[in-house]
Amino acid sequence: MERVNDPGAPSPTEVISAWIPHDARFRESALRHALRDTSGRRLHVYVDSLVNRANDDGSPLSEYDLRTMAAVREDLDRRPLTSVDWRTVRARLVSGLF
Repeated sequence: MERVNDPGAPSPTEVISAWIPHDARFRESALRHALRDTSGRRLHVYVDSLVNRANDDGSPLSEYDLRTMAAVREDLDRRPLTSVDWRTVRARLVSGLF
């Protein structure tokens, strides 16, 4: 059963902000990108590269990582990463630092 744009589903911002700050495999790189750009644009490029291009800062993802990205895409329910509020994700990611 497809759930395309289920109104009860979490928003893309909720999906990404619930995942990336808690995934130890990608948190350090995501945090580095977030700290270098307060607008969240670098974080967006990094996460887009992970989710849609199977690439982690120039390195291909493992089979396990690819399954994670498939789950993230499923949770996004065909909604684009451009609809994510990257400042919110960035704030959640860096909140534990200060």
